[in-house]
Amino acid sequence: MAKLVSKDCKLCKDKRDCCCMNCFEVNQTNLFEALSIDQIESLILDKKQIHYKAGETIIKQNTSSTHVVCIKEGFAKVYVEGLKNKSLILSIITNMDVVTGGSMFNGNIRNYTISALTDVTCCLIDSSDLVELFSKNNDFAIRILQHHTKQNSLLLNKLVNLTQKYMPGRVADTLLYLKNNVFKQNPFILPITRQDMADLSNMTKESFVRILHEFKTSEFIRTEGHTIEILDEEALQSISKNG
Repeated sequence: MAKLVSKDCKLCKDKRDCCCMNCFEVNQTNLFEALSIDQIESLILDKKQIHYKAGETIIKQNTSSTHVVCIKEGFAKVYVEGLKNKSLILSIITNMDVVTGGSMFNGNIRNYTISALTDVTCCLIDSSDLVELFSKNNDFAIRILQHHTKQNSLLLNKLVNLTQKYMPGRVADTLLYLKNNVFKQNPFILPITRQDMADLSNMTKESFVRILHEFKTSEFIRTEGHTIEILDEEALQSISKNG
């Protein structure tokens, strides 16, 4: 079960985009930088810091959207639950990612599920508190809208790529996304399964594994257990570009 932990947490000291007082005392570029001290204090007054074990659900699709999720430590997946138990993973979120979601401004219903891939510590900020500050602080409102627009743009680009590219292009996109956007290192160790990677690519697991093997045979990548290394990023970018 998810475990509620102390509000006065030292783990998030000096890190970005988190929601305890230690973070906000440091002058950093983050969503909350435009807030006054009083506004920060009001925002974190009712925040909840929770620890989830791997596999636990953080946010459930089609439930009321009451909180914004700030990931402090760990990895989680954001996905849409479709028909016949099929899922489409929209993104992998990790340290200091903030998920606002469209439901904050439209309908108050979550359009996706977030679940922990590893043990995750995150903060939940009351959406109503954010909306109240949104109306009082123009600079903060602009930051939230920019962040929200960026998230929507990434999802739109993903939708276009999944519907217009052949399977090798989608697998290349997934590998490049994991290296450059999620882990930001090479090689990288995956906390996700091959099924998760297939769900990121909108493919069956069998098709994804087959193309991954082809990339390995062509020496575009190296795999060993849960570790993947990109050996020829230029080749993957070419496959991605040509679909």
